[in-house]
Amino acid sequence: MRRPSAALLLALAASLALAACTATPTATAPPTATATPAATATPVYRFGVVGNQGKIAQLERGTPTVVAGITGKVIQIATSNSDSYALTSAGTVWAWGVGSYGELGDGGTSAYVTRAVQVAFPADVRIVALPNPMPFDGALAIDSLGRAWGWGLNADGDLCLSGLTELRPSRIPLSDVTAATGARTHSLFDSGGRVYACGDGEDGVLGNGSTASSSKPVPVTGLPPAARVTALTSSWEGSGALLSNGAYYDWGYNAAGQLGDGGTADRDVPVRVKLPAAVRQVSQGGSGSGNGQTVAILADGSVWAWGDGTKGQLGDGRTSGSDVPVQVKVPAGVTFTTVNSGGYSCYAIDRSGRLWAWGGNQNGQLGTGSSARIQTTPVDVGIHLTQVSSTASNVAGFEQS
Repeated sequence: MRRPSAALLLALAASLALAACTATPTATAPPTATATPAATATPVYRFGVVGNQGKIAQLERGTPTVVAGITGKVIQIATSNSDSYALTSAGTVWAWGVGSYGELGDGGTSAYVTRAVQVAFPADVRIVALPNPMPFDGALAIDSLGRAWGWGLNADGDLCLSGLTELRPSRIPLSDVTAATGARTHSLFDSGGRVYACGDGEDGVLGNGSTASSSKPVPVTGLPPAARVTALTSSWEGSGALLSNGAYYDWGYNAAGQLGDGGTADRDVPVRVKLPAAVRQVSQGGSGSGNGQTVAILADGSVWAWGDGTKGQLGDGRTSGSDVPVQVKVPAGVTFTTVNSGGYSCYAIDRSGRLWAWGGNQNGQLGTGSSARIQTTPVDVGIHLTQVSSTASNVAGFEQS
């Protein structure tokens, strides 16, 4: 599968430029490490770097940098490769990063913003959840009525919508949505107790026994009906579902063993990952064909990872991958409560709120300020967070007061 051709992207850029002439303009603030939050008691941070047609180097940050412009109390964070999003207790969503394909959801096509802008949902819509991660160059949200919304680039049907781009949120044709996620060119939704997928079907990532693409939601097949889905996760050409009984299933691209099934063959239907205990929380990561890894916390508190490990992202002290789960070397006396997997890096928050990171640091995405390019075991980033999210080399987090 390929992203849109150069000719298509040029035509798209021209049409977006024309649309931007009539859209509400969005100011671009210069990046600053000393910015302070405006009208919010919730410190929100960004580090690493964003990009869609290559990274935007002037936005790169090697240590957590405060995001300005958010109004309200932040209760959730989510990221895509090109943007980050914050949900407030009032049900509003704020965005920062790249806007070339309408990813900011404010009706404009700014090259990028560092001061957060509000996503333009209809006045009567209250958002209650942000899927995490988001589709590449696009975004998703779930409202209080169980409706799903999407905006940004939809060139491969990533958002289950018909248009090529959506500059503002549009309704996705699903109801009773309780969970969602997306990455690269596909999305997953739990709708009415059943998992659906849409987008490019390469490598079997839609999980319906086919590699065909679909801009309309198609049901994922092969998940056991006895247990409900409690969480969905995704990565570059990868999909995963955590069930209420602690079983974890994944499917899609598997060149680096990122499905954890002991092989490297792609799977077009879900396969269960064999782990020594039930899974409590899990996160897929990967930003391209050369990487991809999953990290999970089990019911006994141990942390396991599998897939590509060339940048140390499996956290086991090595720079080699594994097609079966290996145990992460959590520092003595530390208990991780949540984990997140990015492109070539992984993150965890411990029970005291400290942020830990390991893996590749080529774009400052570990947030440590270190010049070291690889970290093979978890290191303390030096900041306390409530939640962290990473996609590709883009990282965001917040700390509730």
